[in-house]
Amino acid sequence: MLRLNKWTFLGVGFCIVGSVYAQDNSSINTYSPYSMYGLGDITRPGLTTTGNMGGITTGVREARQIDYVNPAGASARDSLTFMLDFGGEMRNFYSGTASQSTSYNTANFHHLAFAFPIRRLGVSFGIMPFSSVGYEFERREQNDFLVANMGDVRYLYRGENGINQIFLNLGYNISQHFSAGVGVRYYFGSVSHYYNVQQNTNAYYADIRSSKTQKISDFAPVLGIQYAQPLSGNRSIALGASWQPEVSLSGTQSTFSQIAGADNMPDTAYSSSVASSVKLPMLLTLGASITASEKWMLGAEFSYQDWSKTTVMNNPNELGRSYSAGLGGYYIPNRYDVRYFWKRMTYRGGLRYSQTPFLHNGYAVGDMSLNVGVSVPMRGAGYLNAGVEVGRRGTTDHGMVQETYVNFSLGITLFELWFVKYKYE
Repeated sequence: MLRLNKWTFLGVGFCIVGSVYAQDNSSINTYSPYSMYGLGDITRPGLTTTGNMGGITTGVREARQIDYVNPAGASARDSLTFMLDFGGEMRNFYSGTASQSTSYNTANFHHLAFAFPIRRLGVSFGIMPFSSVGYEFERREQNDFLVANMGDVRYLYRGENGINQIFLNLGYNISQHFSAGVGVRYYFGSVSHYYNVQQNTNAYYADIRSSKTQKISDFAPVLGIQYAQPLSGNRSIALGASWQPEVSLSGTQSTFSQIAGADNMPDTAYSSSVASSVKLPMLLTLGASITASEKWMLGAEFSYQDWSKTTVMNNPNELGRSYSAGLGGYYIPNRYDVRYFWKRMTYRGGLRYSQTPFLHNGYAVGDMSLNVGVSVPMRGAGYLNAGVEVGRRGTTDHGMVQETYVNFSLGITLFELWFVKYKYE
């Protein structure tokens, strides 16, 4: 069976960090027309394990998983255990309108996280995507007058890149039942949108190319609390809340336009880069769970965020209020069974419904998904985590695009005991 020492543990971590930064910045993590809006398709918070339980984490107090959302959860650590959690995902999109359909697949890194204790203080940090932009489509001019005078005119739209985040959480056990935490998020990256007009006649300029890019590089704070209370029958309940205040993320906005001339006329181009900021709205998340020690857990979570006052690159606001509700849990037949391996596995599942911040023709876009997953124990190392998510976003009504997606996730949670001296007789 696989066994790790602390040097292997650190080596794996640094190798993963290197692979993360070696990724091509233009890689597409999503493929959705809804990523045209705002900062793109917002990544659901959480790691592989919590993602397999409907994304619940704020009100779950577990020593065997890293709580990214609620800083107070960082204090739920064994006094000698260091943790490393990393994972990737493959996303499969099947999009369609009332008249046409398409499909697309992506595969990419999802997260890298560390956690360790310092007495009653718990620390967790890592990196993961915050949002992704990825779309490409074209539209042909239908106006008879323009077609008669300008010929075949095509409008091409494309977007790429995304925003990443580095997180640091500090959680402290104020008492036996109550913990509080503070964290910071560093957002960095860019979202780029391209718009081309192509013509097949020499009577007018033949090609118009333009682009807008919003770069972001700034910090945001987050606060969290958790309360845990033992019950009879080896059960316990946990309540949690996290709050990220509204902040303005600073950065730069770049604009580029080029008109490619016809009949040997010279090209004309325009470019500019100015300081700009994007308002990140307040995010409130509430959660609760009930746990039977070493056996099962059931929890629920609700989050709310108002994007209606957020404008990106001076575009007309196409964002609104968003909320998300999740329900999930896990079941372990017998964590310490020495005969049947499958009884030591952790089985996870969950449901989630969200009203996304995207508005299409004034209508909100809904998103509903089902998650299932499993954590396979590795002797002396940790867990191999795998899961699948099936969901649907949007509808074919009101001129919307309906997306059906199947996402596969794979991750590893590693444990290492440090500062332990072994005695031999």
